[in-house]
Amino acid sequence: MNKLLIIIYFVFISLGLPDSVLGTAWPTMHQELHLVTSAAGLIAMVVSVCTILSSLQTIPLIERFGIGKLVLFSVLATAIGLLGYSTANYYWMLLLFAIPLGLGAGAIDTSVNDYVDLHYKAHHMNWLHAFWGIGATVGPIIMGILLSNSLSWRMGYLVLGIIQLLLVLLLTRSIPLWKKVHVPVAETGKRTTTLRQVITKPGVIFSLLAFIFYVGTEASIGLWGSTFLVNAKGIHVNTAAFITSTYYASITIGRLIAGFMTFRFGNRFILYVSETLLVIGVVLLMILPGQYSLVGFALTGLGSAAIFPTMLQETPRRFGTDVSTQVMSLQVGLAYVGTTCLPPLLGVISQYFGMAIFPYILGIFSFILFAATILLEKGVRQTHTS
Repeated sequence: MNKLLIIIYFVFISLGLPDSVLGTAWPTMHQELHLVTSAAGLIAMVVSVCTILSSLQTIPLIERFGIGKLVLFSVLATAIGLLGYSTANYYWMLLLFAIPLGLGAGAIDTSVNDYVDLHYKAHHMNWLHAFWGIGATVGPIIMGILLSNSLSWRMGYLVLGIIQLLLVLLLTRSIPLWKKVHVPVAETGKRTTTLRQVITKPGVIFSLLAFIFYVGTEASIGLWGSTFLVNAKGIHVNTAAFITSTYYASITIGRLIAGFMTFRFGNRFILYVSETLLVIGVVLLMILPGQYSLVGFALTGLGSAAIFPTMLQETPRRFGTDVSTQVMSLQVGLAYVGTTCLPPLLGVISQYFGMAIFPYILGIFSFILFAATILLEKGVRQTHTS
């Protein structure tokens, strides 16, 4: 394994660290700051909007700065956001520091995913996102440990911000490695196709829909999972943080397994099996009582594991390598529409119907994801056979 790939894996650990921490800390945060439960939705929305904006601008940013510097600046932006959270005494401060957090995440997600998609085999894409899962698992564990030891949620964000700064130092020394392998997008000829032509390619709309509802489902679990367990299942906040972390641990384990499965099974088979497991896991969340919800979260995580990396890896096959970078940018950017809209929507609905509605809304999201995948593959098959 080359040095650059190791660094890329570390980058994705850092990308995952803050993703689920807000949901873990929120039961404590909103009480201390005297906020309603649904106020977390607007914070998540700001992060998501900024992620969308930076994702859609990734191609020109790579052309201007190169991927190495772009990743460096992006990790620095996430560090600023996390350190800012650690100083927040007011709601507006959380909203303000959500901006660099989202801008950094979007540029990292799009640029690194596209690079790995074009330069490495399918198992590396799954393992890349397994390392994201490590970050997403470790983040709430760090926060949960600090909270259980009567330390503030601010200390949790401070620790995560320092970790990001350490990665910034590593990336500063790694820029020459990126220069050795980076080919500017402008030299590849990929931008000859207009955005309108890309969107109207058969299946692209269904692909974007699938990304919206998968990422929206994942974000909803991360943001509201702990609150659901505390409010609807009567579980202590520290136990809820642990159970939520099993979701991300299952994603990590599932992606490691999926990487090996790609040696034997095709991406489409893995995708359909994964989405089936996701649906089963959501059903278990509906029916299992109390701490047995752990099983539902674990199975939902296993089902979620391979969906995102597999859909990314399928991009060149589905739409062609000539537009894969543009489609990738759209997929990652529009995926965060799901993060922007679906968790806040779920939060608003729960204000009226209670958090017990949580798994049923997830069931609707999962059904739409499954339907979009089926329609997408049908359109791609028709295109390839025509």
